[in-house]
Amino acid sequence: MSPDKGTSLRWLTLAVLLPLLVLGVLAWLGTRSQLKAAWTEARDEAERLAPILADELTRNLKSGMVKIPTYPDPPVPGTPSDLDKILDGSDLAALAALRDDMQAGLSPAGLPRRALAAMRLYQLDRSRQPKQDLIDLLTLEVPSILTEKAFRRYALPELERQKWIDAEKIRELAKQVRNPKGEWIFHGYSMVSFIRLTGDSVEYVTTSRQGPVDNSRSLPRWAHSHAFVGTTDWVLIASAPVGLGEGLVLGISAREHMIERPIRRQQHWTFALLTAAVALAVVALVAIHRTVLRERRINAMKSDFVASVSHELRAPVASIRLMADALSAGKIEQHTVGEFHRLISREGARLSTLIENVLDFARIEQGRKRWHFEETDLGALLTETLALMEPLAAEKNITLVSSPFPSIEANVDPGAIQQALVNLLDNAIKFSPSGSQVEIMLTENASNWEIRITDHGPGIPPPEHARIFEKFHRLGSELRRETQGTGIGLSLVKAVAEAHDGRVMLASVVGQGSSFTLIGPRTPES
Repeated sequence: MSPDKGTSLRWLTLAVLLPLLVLGVLAWLGTRSQLKAAWTEARDEAERLAPILADELTRNLKSGMVKIPTYPDPPVPGTPSDLDKILDGSDLAALAALRDDMQAGLSPAGLPRRALAAMRLYQLDRSRQPKQDLIDLLTLEVPSILTEKAFRRYALPELERQKWIDAEKIRELAKQVRNPKGEWIFHGYSMVSFIRLTGDSVEYVTTSRQGPVDNSRSLPRWAHSHAFVGTTDWVLIASAPVGLGEGLVLGISAREHMIERPIRRQQHWTFALLTAAVALAVVALVAIHRTVLRERRINAMKSDFVASVSHELRAPVASIRLMADALSAGKIEQHTVGEFHRLISREGARLSTLIENVLDFARIEQGRKRWHFEETDLGALLTETLALMEPLAAEKNITLVSSPFPSIEANVDPGAIQQALVNLLDNAIKFSPSGSQVEIMLTENASNWEIRITDHGPGIPPPEHARIFEKFHRLGSELRRETQGTGIGLSLVKAVAEAHDGRVMLASVVGQGSSFTLIGPRTPES
């Protein structure tokens, strides 16, 4: 390829791929801008929602506050009274009255008389004593150190016992509270409670240390909300304090994939299309490159063909003209006139063969070649062809060697077959060294006939075997070639073979010669 043509292809490649590269960079920058805008929009929305959700959580927590009573620990002894005697008796009516007496007070041991009366009633008559009254007295109204023992002794419900245990834990935690407005206190692995002391009772509400808040109806699909005290492992994009005590924060985190998924999907499609466009452009450029190379090669071969044909025509035309001028001028001795006529006839036949080859090649290329098939004796046709080529072989001191040919009938175009054989023999004679032989064989088998022509010339290198039958192809430089030829002979042979549903085969070893075999189908016996 010339430098100018190579430069043009490079510029073409750059002109095609550079815009695609620019589009890829712009698409990447555009995707980054879209992602940045999406995250900015998400943060703005989260910052707007965080205070709203914090206020909503504040209301929910305040409405869920639980109030439990406190009692002195250790118990404060009460004043002895006649009421204590009722607790030791079995008078159900008196015990019931004592249980319902809101002014019953504490026993000398510091235990609430109402709770002791309820326990005594439950012990004496479980069928008449409501169980829930006993539970309420033990756990809510007048909790005492008897509660744990009573639950176990009277097999009261485990759920109520667990509620009392939880309340006891809160009472214990309340001892840590120093702020009269309340404090958030950690307890357990993942629990935190807001505890506030109010006179002789404790108010509290418990939540997880950090976890989601049930406000999914207020949040976008991509968002999570979490209430936490202290620090959190969540990556937050917005937060707001909860208005209950100090330290509880409501934070909003984002599901990254839900924010970025539409943009990433668009990015994938964009880059997939760009990749496909680049691949298509590369394929197109490769195809253009190959087409240009092929066109240049064909143009070069056509130029060589024109040069070869001109060379082939110039020599015989010049010879004929010189010999004709000599004959016309009477400058030739009488005994050599016949030789001049023979030479003129040979050069004319050479011109005729060359022109016929060129015309037939043009007809085949244009699809205008007409084939005339008829039953032909291939042995006789081959004998006739050898007779035509004998003078050329003798001039080159080449011997055509053959055994008597068998009579093989085949439905062929005899003129085309002879033309192919002439081209094969011409090549064999042309490339054979002086004094060598060219062997010709005609054989047949069950399905095919074969004509093999073997020379002992320089041979053909293996890389050239596939291209030797291409049109205009010749080995070496046309302008420096010592042998004659136009580069269409073997291409014409191949076309003739294919027109007869046959083929032409080559076997060659460099330095040992070449063997061309023309193969065609036999005529079926009737």
